Amino acid sequence: MSKFAILYPAAGPEDLLREGLERLKQQSHRDWVCQVVDLTESQETGKKLVAEAADERVKLCPERLDTLARMINWAMGHNSAGYVTVLPPGVLLRPEALARFAEEFSNRPQAACLYSCYSERKPDGTTVFNQLYPHEGAVHERFDFGYVKIYREARLKEIGGFDESLVHAAEYDVDLKLTDAHTLELVDADLYEVVLPPSDAGADTAPKALYSPGKGKLGGFSYVFYPPDLEAEITSVFEKMLRRRGAWIDHDTVPVPYPERPYRVKASVVIPILNRKRFIGNAIERVLEGTFSDFEIIVVDNGSTDGTIEEVRKYVDKDARVKLVVQKGPSIAYALNTGIRMAAGKYICQLDSDDEYTPDTLEKMVGHMETHPKCGLAISYYELMEEDRSRVEGVAPVTHAGYSRNQILRRDGAGALRVFPKVVLEEMGYYDEENFGNFGEDYDMVLKVGEKYDVDRVHHVLYRYRRHPDNTDVTRDPLMKVRNKNNARLNALRRRIEINKRLGKI
Repeated sequence: MSKFAILYPAAGPEDLLREGLERLKQQSHRDWVCQVVDLTESQETGKKLVAEAADERVKLCPERLDTLARMINWAMGHNSAGYVTVLPPGVLLRPEALARFAEEFSNRPQAACLYSCYSERKPDGTTVFNQLYPHEGAVHERFDFGYVKIYREARLKEIGGFDESLVHAAEYDVDLKLTDAHTLELVDADLYEVVLPPSDAGADTAPKALYSPGKGKLGGFSYVFYPPDLEAEITSVFEKMLRRRGAWIDHDTVPVPYPERPYRVKASVVIPILNRKRFIGNAIERVLEGTFSDFEIIVVDNGSTDGTIEEVRKYVDKDARVKLVVQKGPSIAYALNTGIRMAAGKYICQLDSDDEYTPDTLEKMVGHMETHPKCGLAISYYELMEEDRSRVEGVAPVTHAGYSRNQILRRDGAGALRVFPKVVLEEMGYYDEENFGNFGEDYDMVLKVGEKYDVDRVHHVLYRYRRHPDNTDVTRDPLMKVRNKNNARLNALRRRIEINKRLGKI
């Protein structure tokens, strides 16, 4: 069946609502029914829209449905349709949209839901195209589906529809349940336009220094600042998914098997670098000025051409603890592995070339490792700094307080600074150069380590993370970033299921 049941909230400017219905009436695919949802007592706007539409397929919904979950569930119970969706106010479908969705559903039997790329029309009349990315089984709640998701009704009925008791995470819960056995898939075409009201133009955008993709005033960092009620609901939904799939782990961790041989130094600070002349001196100096002295710094240059090598050599000539490796490696993971292999330290301490330590970073991190024998990774709090080293205003230090060995699978990372026993990195086979060479290599390692050892939080701000336009998080290919993080999570899910099978838990 290729009939669409569409819920249409009567909210926003009436002229825009009319335009949305006109676009719906212009669809080349004619098999649809639209229920206009008006939450007001009089329902005057809804009645007016239905009357002006003058189309028997456009009806006034008899129920005042106030959430997406209630809308979708009502539509499933009151329409005989193959597909169901909510069309948000301000969304204008392209004439071919429903026909394209129907065709794609027909060609993709595993798809329980489809979404598409879209354009935004700004108040000044300009339009911006928004490229979305394949979902590919993503399990975190921040995946960008755009404004329109079309659900296959039969698949929703299989999972019992939406859980209306959920205030914040009903849609996320449905997405996870659907992907237990089916897929959510991208139609890689611009199938609708979104008209942005003037009040949204530039509102709640991230502070400039974040340079962080994502919506909301904190950009991609938003999820670490969720209010407690939102965090609790999303946490619960996610953990239920892990248990359903057999990927929830709760087995005991084990002590780190340190070798009996003595290490020449306690800490090796490994800095991979490529063309960071203006930042590397500061990174090295902050380590050298710290309160802890039993360390070495290994700078691994991966082919710099901007004078970075000469800048590092100034410090090599002044302090024997600073070492430089010059190579033309293919990736960040390759550079990290080079530094780790030559490190003489008991502990490997991560430092990006444009970031910096605080004076007591190594003292506190090494102190923690020395007193926690099961710790396979210690992570501190960090703060964001501007290009000039001043703090980013309006953004509190990042604590990743919600970290757990299970919740890490829906988060983008565990924080910084990261300190590993060298022996643990050796046991894990070093960073995965083949699959995560230039992004996600650290996240992949955090996931692996937490499956066997403790991942501990050191409750101090010991790292300063610089945000700037040339930050590698900004310049890397966005699709590669999405896929690498997603693949790391999916690999971890498979490993955890196998762990539970070996332990006889599933």
